[in-house]
Parts: sequence; structure tokens; C-alpha cells
Amino acid sequence: MSPRVHSSRRSIRAAFMLALSWLAMSCGGEVSEAEGDDGSRRVGLATCDRLATNAATLASQWSAATAGQTICLASGSYGTFSAGAKPGVVTVKPQSGATPTLALRFNGANNVRIEGLTLTSAVLLGSTRNVTITGSRFTGAAMIDGVAQSNILFDGNTHLNINAPTGAVPARIHLPYSSSTHSGVTIQNSRFEGGDADGIQTGVGVNILNNQFKDIQENGPNHTDAIQLLGAPGAVVRGNYFLNCASGIVAYDGVERAVIEDNVLDLRGRPWAIELYSDDGSIVRHNTLQHGACDWNLPCGIIDITRKTADDVGRGTVIVDNVATEISVNNGSTVAERHHNLLRQYAQSGELTGVPVFMGGAAPTDWSGFRLAPGSPGKSAASDGTDIGIR
Repeated sequence: MSPRVHSSRRSIRAAFMLALSWLAMSCGGEVSEAEGDDGSRRVGLATCDRLATNAATLASQWSAATAGQTICLASGSYGTFSAGAKPGVVTVKPQSGATPTLALRFNGANNVRIEGLTLTSAVLLGSTRNVTITGSRFTGAAMIDGVAQSNILFDGNTHLNINAPTGAVPARIHLPYSSSTHSGVTIQNSRFEGGDADGIQTGVGVNILNNQFKDIQENGPNHTDAIQLLGAPGAVVRGNYFLNCASGIVAYDGVERAVIEDNVLDLRGRPWAIELYSDDGSIVRHNTLQHGACDWNLPCGIIDITRKTADDVGRGTVIVDNVATEISVNNGSTVAERHHNLLRQYAQSGELTGVPVFMGGAAPTDWSGFRLAPGSPGKSAASDGTDIGIR
């Protein structure tokens, strides 16, 4: 009985796939069949309104595409894609099973969705806006210049093992300009791992949310930082996980009104995990900095508020509800608020001295493992009634 049942199921599935194939061809789409984690098969209709096989056909299909349509790419190299402005979103993604590769250079592009591609580089300039790059693999740098309130989203991408030799773009995502207006760029749910290029370097406000920075180490001429803020007024750095990087969140040349919260920084070399030089009014709250033995015989997990000799003193910084080894305020810099932090040493009035107990034990291996365990010092003891450290 069992073989006949399996055969019957295969016949039914084959007939179903044939029907879907006919439907897909009649609608300009394609059928995909994927295997689930449990070995089950999932069949779906992936809509491809237009097909491209090389750079020339991609350009012509983009020109003809209307709002809401999807252009699917066959495997191959597509050179540099410039897109353009559309009244509604047009998606560019691979055909089922294809592995297309291209570079992006957008200047004034609007309503573009790039999905699941291998990107050798990306340049987004000027009035470019309403662009989403998602589920894609970057093998080179993305540079964004001059955009403002742009609604540009990098979501769920990988930026692995990218280096910055002399003369190269210094960061995997680089915003080299300054402006008092927020860029409107959000970078989230992505992995920055290996290599010596900075993870993200920005002179303008940007949102950096729920990413992982791992094993980003100096190995060449580039001074390597996971995140470097250069002024970056109004930047938001939230919910990120830093593991074994040369540095964590740094601003060596000034920073203004940044919000740095709910990050885990587990560095293995540099003692200062959050470094704000010449800060003006930033908020550092609900972060967890892992303790340990770092370089220069100093402990890991220090929050450092300071300045370079020739630069302005830091002022107006708010440092509350953090788990850290200590807080260092030097060289004439001052803070506006400092309280409800759980520190191993040098706690001040309104702060706790103690050793946190994490849900993931003494050496958690992911972001959530750094939440405080029941009974830990700092549990439900933050200024807002939640836990000190990440929430």
C-alpha cells in the first residue's frame, strides 16, 4: 500500500506542477518549488512580469516596466544598472534558481526594489529616493552621497569579508557627506562580518538597526571601525550586536544628537566599546557592554566620553540604564545625566555596582543571551522600570 500511496502523491504533485506551469506561462511568471527545513516541498507561483538576460535587455525591460511589475534576471553579469524614476515600485530580482550579478549606480532613481541579487558595488546619489535593497549579497562597497529624507532601505543583506585597500572606499556602507538634514537611510537586519573595511561610516544622520558586526579587524592600511559616526546629527544606532571587532561604536571627530541604545558590544581587544569624542547632546542608554580582559591591560566594556586636544569638549551627553565596566569622562568633557547604570567599578551616586547575570550565562553567544536573568543585579532597576542593559 505504501508505494502506491507515494506514487499517487507524486502523480498528483506532477499534475499540480504542470497546471501551475501552464498558469505561469500564461501570466508571464514562473513556477518555483522549494524544500522546507523538514524536507517538505513547497510550491509557489513567483510572478515575473518581464525577463532579462543581459545588460541591454535589463535596460529595455526597465524602460518598459510599469508600477508594480517585477523584472526577473537570468544568471549572468549585468554590468552597471542605473534604473531611473518610476511612479510606483518596480522590482528587480533573480529568476528562480538564477544567480545574476550587477553593480548599481543610481542618480535620481525613484521607486526601485532590488531583491536577492549579488551586488559588486552600489552608488546612490543626489535625489535618489524610495529605494529598497533586500536579501542581497554585497561583494563590494555601497556609497551614498547627497541624499536627504530619502526613504532608502538596506534590509537583510550580507557584507562579508570586504577589505579596504589604499584608495578604496573605507566602509562597506559609506555616507561621506555632512548635513543637518537626516539622510533618510535605514540599514537593518544585515550582517557585516570579516574583512578590514569599516562596517558603516557616516557623516550624516542614518538609522542603524538590528545588525550583526562580527570579526571586523584591522589587516591593512585602513583604520577599522564597526560603526564610525562623523558628526552624523540625529543618527540612531539601536539593537545591534558587536562581536570580536577592532572597535564598536566610535565618533573620534565629533557627534551630535545621536541615540545609541539596546546594543550589545562584546569586543575582545579595544577596551572602549562606545567612544564619543566632542559629543553634543547624544543619548547612550540601555546598552550592554561585555566585561573581559582587553588590550593595554585594561578591562573591556568601557564607555568613553572625551575629546581630541584641539577639538571642543563634549557636553550634554545622557548616559543611563547601561550595563558596563565603567564610564570614563575625560579632558574637560561633561555629561548632562548619568544614573541607573550597572557598573563593575567607579559607580557614582545613583548608579549600581555589581556583576550582571545574563540569560545566556557568563559568555552569551547572541544578542538575546545578554538580557539580564531573574535575580541579577539591575533586573527591573532601570530608570524606566525595565531591566538595566538591553531590553
